[in-house]
Amino acid sequence: MSKDSSASNRPVNNGESELRQRSKKSEKVSTEEDVHLPVTEIHIKSHEWFGDFITKHEVPRKVFHSSIGFITLYLYTQDVYYKNVILPLVIAFINIFIIDIIRLNWRFFNTLYCHVVGVLMRKNEVNTYNGVLWYILGLIFSFTFFSKDIAIISLLLLSWSDTAASTFGRKYGHLTPKIARNKSLAGSLAAFVIGIIACSGFYGFFVPHFAHVNKSGEILWTPETSRLSLTQLSLLGGLVASLSEGIDIFNWDDNFTIPVLSSIFLYTVIRIFQI
Repeated sequence: MSKDSSASNRPVNNGESELRQRSKKSEKVSTEEDVHLPVTEIHIKSHEWFGDFITKHEVPRKVFHSSIGFITLYLYTQDVYYKNVILPLVIAFINIFIIDIIRLNWRFFNTLYCHVVGVLMRKNEVNTYNGVLWYILGLIFSFTFFSKDIAIISLLLLSWSDTAASTFGRKYGHLTPKIARNKSLAGSLAAFVIGIIACSGFYGFFVPHFAHVNKSGEILWTPETSRLSLTQLSLLGGLVASLSEGIDIFNWDDNFTIPVLSSIFLYTVIRIFQI
């Protein structure tokens, strides 16, 4: 018997067997959970050049996602009327939707599009509609139907809590139980903490320090008109951030469900506890 043949027939020791089993299990989990697996023949060059920086950690996408919250707070301090953002959001939604229809039916344009903005895309968005459509749609809902403070808090929870949940969920999610499809306890806890910080920072610092930019009726919660303290409200903000990020409703994109559920929940709670 040849040397190679005897080696191939040699029994695998327990250590090697256990290592292989773990490897197979890891590959299976990765296959089931990794939403960034290639689903198309169109190659996004930026994903190939920068690897995990874009595909796994989504650094450019998360930076852009989080920056919306900071831009919103800046516009708030500059006394930009919050209802004025609705029309630009609607125009952006229509334009992106039209572009998506075109690219999904024209391969050459889709390839060009993916090369240009691929750094902000997930691979599973190559052959489906852009996730930013849900992001915009959720904000349109909040800014159309709710007061300034509710709309801004909902945006901050979407911008920051969702980013925190994604970041910590990917990093530590395997160490904690799953609470929904592709949602981990680690991610929900991160969303909870950031939600508390966002609410306490906005109502505790920005609202009192920039009171001159708020017109009558634009701020729904104030310590003078509510039985809820700032601490209690902030805890509720963290809770709604965690729940809206973790709840899976009909497989809807959380870019839509987070601002919608946050707006409805916060509005209802604040109204109930108004004096």
